[in-house]
Amino acid sequence: MLWKSTVLVFTAVLAGVGAGSAFAVSVLERAGNPFRTAANNQEFILNKQNVNANQFGLLRTHDFDAKVETQPLVVQGGVGADDLVIVTTMKNQVIGISARTNQRLYEVDLGVEADSADMDAWGHTPTWGIAATPVIDAATNTLYVVAWMRKNANDNRYRDYKVFALNPMNGMQKSPPVRIFGQSQEGNGCWFNDADAVFTENGQTQQYVYPKLRAGLALTGNNGLVLAFAANGESFQGGRKNPHGFVIAYDTRGLLGQTGFSREPGIFCATAFNNWGAGIWHAGGAPVTEGDTIYVATSNGTSNNGGVDLTESMIKLRFVPGAGGSRPLLQKVDWYKAFLDERTSGDGCLWPDNKTEVSCGRAAINKAGSDWDFGATSPMLIPGSNMLLQGTKDGLIYALNKNDLGQNDRFNKLMFRPPLVASYDGGDVNENWARANRLNASIPCPDPGDVDDGTRNWFLPCSDLRPENNRMHHIHAMAYAKRDAARGIVYVWGENSQLKSYNFFTGPDTLPTFRAQGSEIASGNMRSPGGMPGGLLSISGRPAATDAIDFNTAIVWGIYAKFGDSNKSFGDSQLVAYDASTILPGGKLRRLFRTGDDNQGGLGLMGKMIPPVVANGRVYVMIYRLAPGTDRVIGSQLKVYGLKS
Repeated sequence: MLWKSTVLVFTAVLAGVGAGSAFAVSVLERAGNPFRTAANNQEFILNKQNVNANQFGLLRTHDFDAKVETQPLVVQGGVGADDLVIVTTMKNQVIGISARTNQRLYEVDLGVEADSADMDAWGHTPTWGIAATPVIDAATNTLYVVAWMRKNANDNRYRDYKVFALNPMNGMQKSPPVRIFGQSQEGNGCWFNDADAVFTENGQTQQYVYPKLRAGLALTGNNGLVLAFAANGESFQGGRKNPHGFVIAYDTRGLLGQTGFSREPGIFCATAFNNWGAGIWHAGGAPVTEGDTIYVATSNGTSNNGGVDLTESMIKLRFVPGAGGSRPLLQKVDWYKAFLDERTSGDGCLWPDNKTEVSCGRAAINKAGSDWDFGATSPMLIPGSNMLLQGTKDGLIYALNKNDLGQNDRFNKLMFRPPLVASYDGGDVNENWARANRLNASIPCPDPGDVDDGTRNWFLPCSDLRPENNRMHHIHAMAYAKRDAARGIVYVWGENSQLKSYNFFTGPDTLPTFRAQGSEIASGNMRSPGGMPGGLLSISGRPAATDAIDFNTAIVWGIYAKFGDSNKSFGDSQLVAYDASTILPGGKLRRLFRTGDDNQGGLGLMGKMIPPVVANGRVYVMIYRLAPGTDRVIGSQLKVYGLKS
C-alpha cells in the first residue's frame, strides 16, 4: 500500500518494484491513501517558491486512442531510476509509460470492451471497459484491475466483469482472471448482474440490470480487494428493473492462486432484492479502508427507514477472510441514514408486483429531489481520529463517528452539529440548521429564461431557501491537510463555486471555522442551475511531525471546469495551484500558478472525475480529446507538469 504508520505518509520504497530515492513516493491507489485524504506529504521538489509561471509549466503530453476515466498510478523507481506511470482506458487497455522519457513501455489489452449505448446517458463515450481506478498491492507487487468486457467478442448483448491480477512492471498476468458472479450473502438474495444473471418474463429471457463500476478499487489490511458498484444510472434500465448497489470483496491470496483460499467473493447488496438503488459511485473515489473495516456511501433509491434498504447512507462493513477454502464474508457492522424520507412513493418509484412500503426520496422519481446523492463523493477518514467525513449533493459535510455511525439518528450522534454547509455560503449556525432540516433547500429554482421548461420542471419542487447564486453546489471531492492529531484543514470545491478551506477539529462538538477561498469560480459562465463537477483536489508538501504536512511547503492543486458543464457536455478546464495556508486580505487563498488566464482555461477538456496526481516533482493531469466537429470522445491526453529546468 501507499502508506506507512498512520497513513498520511506515502511509501518511499515498494516491495518488489525496486528502490529509488529515499525521498521519492508512489501513488498506488485513488487519492493516494486508504483514508482518501488526497494528501501527499512526501513531495520534496515542488514548493511554494518554485511553483510559478516562470519556473513551472507543461513538460510533455501523451495521447491515448481511448477515453480514460481513471486516475493514473505512479510507481516510484519503476523504470530504473525513473517513475512508471500506469494508465487504464475504456478499451480495456493497461499502459505503462516512463515518466521521464514519455516512452510507452507496455500495452496490454484485457478483452473486448462493451459498446456503451445503454451505459452512457449523454452519448459521449463510444466504449465502456475499465472505468474504476485500479490499485497496486505493494506487499505482493500486484496491480488489480477490473475490466468490463463482452462475453463473446462479436456479441454486445452479454457482458462480464473480470478481475485481473497483473505485474505492474510489465502488465503480465500473475494468475487467471476471475469473473465476478454470485448471490449476496446477507439473505436478501440479490444477484450480481453479469452475462449469466437472467430471468424469464413473458416467455422471453432477459438480463438483470448491469451495474457500473466507477468507484476506485481498495485494499483492506487483511488481504481484501474491495469493489463498490452502482447500478446503471441508478434507475430503471431494462431487465427486472431493480438495480442494486453492491460491495464485493475478494481474498487477494485466492486471486493469486494460493492454495487454501477461495477465488469466490463476499457479496453485500445494499437493498432488499425487490427494491432498488443505493448505488455506490463516489464520483470515482474509492471506499475508505482501515484494517479489516470498509466504509462506503450510497446514493438514491428506495428506503424503508430501517437497516435493509440502505440508500442515501454510510455503511460500515467488515471483511472476513474465508476459512478452509470457503469464500470470504462482508459483515454489516453499522450504518447511518442521512435523509429519513417519509414513506410516500412518487410515480415510478415501484412496479406493480412490489407492495413494499418505501420512499424513493423527496420527490417523484423523475425529479431532482429523488436524485440527491449522499454518496456524491467518497468518504474521508481523518487519520488518527474517529472522524469520518462525507460530502453530499446538498453541499453539506457530515462528520460521523466511525465507532458509532448513528443509524437512524440523523443529528444527535454527529461529531459536530449542525452539518456544515461547506461548498457555498450557508450563513450562520441557525441557517446551517435550517438547510440541513429542509432537504430541498440546496435545489436551485431556475428562472424560465435560464433553462428550457423541461429542465426547469425537473428541479421542482425546490425551496425558497435557495443556494448561493441559485446554482447547484454538489460536492464531488474533498482533501485534508493534517496539522497535528487534533486539527487540520479541509478543502472542498463545489460546483459553481470557489475552492473553500475550513479549520477542522477532530474532537467532538467543535464546529469547523471558515478560513479562506480561491478566486476562480467553477463553470463561471453557466446560468442557473449551473455546471458540473466543481473542482477535483490534491495536496502536496513535505512531512512534519506526527505524519502531518509541513504548511511552509504545502500546496493545494485543483482541476475544475472554468467554463461550461463537464457532465452533459465538455468543460474548458484549468489547473490551478494555491498556497495551502496563506490567507490574503478579504479571506482569499494565495494563487501560485494556473494554466490559461481569465478568459480561457488553458488545460483542455476536463476529464470529469480525474483529480491531479502529484508525485516526485511532477503533476499528472488527464483531459479528453474529441473527434473534430463532434462531441464524441476519441481519446484522452495525459499532461505532465513540472519544473522547466
